[in-house]
Amino acid sequence: MREGTVSRGNHRLCLGVAGTLLLILAAAGWAQGVIENPAKPKAANAGRVIAPEQVAVISGEGTSAYYFKWPGELRTGHDGGLILNDENQILEFDANGKFVLNLFKKGQGPGEMTYAGTCLAAGTGFVVYSPNVRKLVHFDASGRFTKEVPVRPEGRTMMNFLHYLDGTAYFEAGEFPRTTGDPDFVDNPRTIVAVNGSDGAIKKLSTFVTRSWVVTAAGGGGGMFDVSRLNAVPFKDRLLALTHTEEYLIKIYDPAADKVLRQFRRPYERVKGKPLTETEKKGGLFINGKHYPRPEREFENDIQNILTCDGEIWAVTSMEDKAKGVLIDVFDGDGTYRDCFWLRLPEAGVRGLAGPGQCVLDGEFLWVVEQAEDGTYSIKKYEVGSSQAETLRRELARQRGESEGP
Repeated sequence: MREGTVSRGNHRLCLGVAGTLLLILAAAGWAQGVIENPAKPKAANAGRVIAPEQVAVISGEGTSAYYFKWPGELRTGHDGGLILNDENQILEFDANGKFVLNLFKKGQGPGEMTYAGTCLAAGTGFVVYSPNVRKLVHFDASGRFTKEVPVRPEGRTMMNFLHYLDGTAYFEAGEFPRTTGDPDFVDNPRTIVAVNGSDGAIKKLSTFVTRSWVVTAAGGGGGMFDVSRLNAVPFKDRLLALTHTEEYLIKIYDPAADKVLRQFRRPYERVKGKPLTETEKKGGLFINGKHYPRPEREFENDIQNILTCDGEIWAVTSMEDKAKGVLIDVFDGDGTYRDCFWLRLPEAGVRGLAGPGQCVLDGEFLWVVEQAEDGTYSIKKYEVGSSQAETLRRELARQRGESEGP
C-alpha cells in the first residue's frame, strides 16, 4: 500500500473489505500463521555427520530386462521396494534391488501408453498417469491391467501426479505463465487439483505461487527456467508436505480438506548461487534464433528437496560442506525443528539428493539416482541409520529423566 491519508469512510470500507478477505482466507486455510522455530533444533546430538552404508545397487549392466537412460520419478513401492520410470519403462524393484516387472506397454489401447508416466503404489497394486494420452491406468500387484480412467484438463494444462488416496488422484497443475513480454522473472502459479478416480472429473484446489524466468516466442509460447518449484510429497499417508518458495518455508497441506494445516521455518543463512558451468552456459533455451542460458542465481533455494517418512519431514538444504556433506533439517508433523545432521554421500549421490524425483526415503533407507562420470546411471540404496525420530525420542526421554531427578 502507498503511504497517505485515508478518509474515515474509506477507512471503514477498507476494514470491511480486509475483514471479509481474512474470513475467506481463513476458510481456505491460508490465515494459518508461520511457526517460527529457533535456529538450533532440540536434539542434543544435532549437527552430527552420518556416512550411510550402501546396501544395494541397481544397474542396467548385464541385463536385458531393463536399461537406464534417464531414470526418475522414484517412489516407494510395496514391501520396501522401489518404483521408477524411464524411457518406455515403468519399473518395479524389490527391497534388494532385484527387478520385478515393467508395467509399460507402448500403444494407445487399454492398458497401453505412448509415454511412461509417474507410477504410484495404490493399495496392493499400482496406478500410472500417462500424460500424452491423459489417462490413469490401474494394474494389480502382478502387473495385470485392471482399468483406466480418462483425465481431461482444460487447454494446455500440464499435470504432475503427486498422490493417490481413497480413489482420488491429486496432481500439480499449471500452464505456461505468459506468452508475451520481454524475458523476465514472473510468478508461476501451480494449482493442486483432485481427479475423481471413477469418472476423471477435475476439481481445482489450492494454488501455490512459484517463480520462473520466462522467454516468450513469436506467435505464443516460449521457454522457461524454474527459479522455485512446487515440490510436494505424501506425508503421514493422507497429507502432503511441500515447499514452493526460494526462501525457507515448509507447509503441510491436507488435500481432502483443501487446507494448509501449518507452515513453518527456521532462521537460515542463505547460500550464494553457484556460478554456471561451461555446459550450462552453452545450453539453455534457443528461441527465435537467440540463445538464452539459465540466469545466474543470487542465492540458491534454501530447501533443495523434501523427503518424508515415519512422521518426519527431511528438508534437504542448500548448505554443503566438502568434508561433512549436505545439511538435512528434520521436522515433526507439528512443525517443530527436532534435529539436523550432515549426510555424507558420494558427489553423484549429492546431486541426486538435491533433485526432486531423484531420491526417495523409505524408513531407514534412502534410494538415490547416481550418474557416473561416463554418463551411465545407477540407483543406490543406502542405510541412513535408525529413525531420526526414534533417536530424538530417546534423547528427549533422557533429558526429562535428568530434569525430574530421582
